[in-house]
Amino acid sequence: MGIMVLITWITIGVALTFAGGLLFTNALEYIGGRSRIGESFVGAVISPIFTSTPELIVFAVALYLYGGESGQDIGIGTVMGEPFMISTVVFPLIFLFVFIGKFLGTRDDVVLEVNKELIIPYLLFTALYPTILLPALISSVIVKWTVALLLILTYIIYVKIMYSFQGLAIEDYEEPYLSLVVNIHGYRHALAFTQVVLALITLIIGSRLMVYAIDEAARLLSIDALSLTIVVVPLATVLPESITAVIWVLKNRDTMAVAALVGEKVLYSTIYPALGLLLTHWRLTLGALVSVIMVEVISIIIIYHIVRRRLTPDVAILGLIGYVVYVMLVFHLIIPY
Repeated sequence: MGIMVLITWITIGVALTFAGGLLFTNALEYIGGRSRIGESFVGAVISPIFTSTPELIVFAVALYLYGGESGQDIGIGTVMGEPFMISTVVFPLIFLFVFIGKFLGTRDDVVLEVNKELIIPYLLFTALYPTILLPALISSVIVKWTVALLLILTYIIYVKIMYSFQGLAIEDYEEPYLSLVVNIHGYRHALAFTQVVLALITLIIGSRLMVYAIDEAARLLSIDALSLTIVVVPLATVLPESITAVIWVLKNRDTMAVAALVGEKVLYSTIYPALGLLLTHWRLTLGALVSVIMVEVISIIIIYHIVRRRLTPDVAILGLIGYVVYVMLVFHLIIPY
């Protein structure tokens, strides 16, 4: 397969992913607005549940179709890699579109203005995330099951808390785009939920198409497989939530954009680690430990910004530095020559 064909597939993948993101954000805004649900709750709870579907599929396929220790390692890597990629790479992407919005005149500044309610999920994530190391450090089935059940219980409590402090309701929402094609009076909610499903399918197809094309391009250009795994594959798994956050940033819904990212991280510090603890050997490497430390440091700094209700571009710079440092550590300290 030629490089031009692969570039075409990548372009189609990007277009599908972005189109899926538009459909998804529009449907969620409509559902949240009509139901009078606060934007913090929509971003931090509802959106991540749907956008994490691709990762759940990867996790299930790795465990039950691929199988064995390698499959379990892939599943664990999916759980560990997501918060790291959101903390390091996704925020620079978000701020890139913040600057684009400023250049196009759709934004007044290059600062993300967020509601104070987001301090709840960030504090929860920062406090809980290191607990995923405990079962790997303490070889006990009782410890694994106890931590897993506590994480699930914590997520349930988190949802109730976020619902109590959900922020302002979404006021200026649009009708579901699907209603422009299928105009069924009195069934707009059904159309919105149908649009969510179509959006998720589009997001999954688009992101997987990009992964396939990038993978083939890397093979064609003889890029090292390990580099591909570290740099490309994790980036692909965060595409749905990244695109969703980008679209909300372009629409000046900063709280929903940041909430979508932190909500994803909360899922990956509670529900997904719980599944990993219950279904895998949960054996962590030195690389996993380093990634947890990186995520914790960046999260603490983001908490400082959320207290001030303003995320500034230094968050993006810090994320890029963290990613580069991690890759250098993985190649030079963790992976033997």
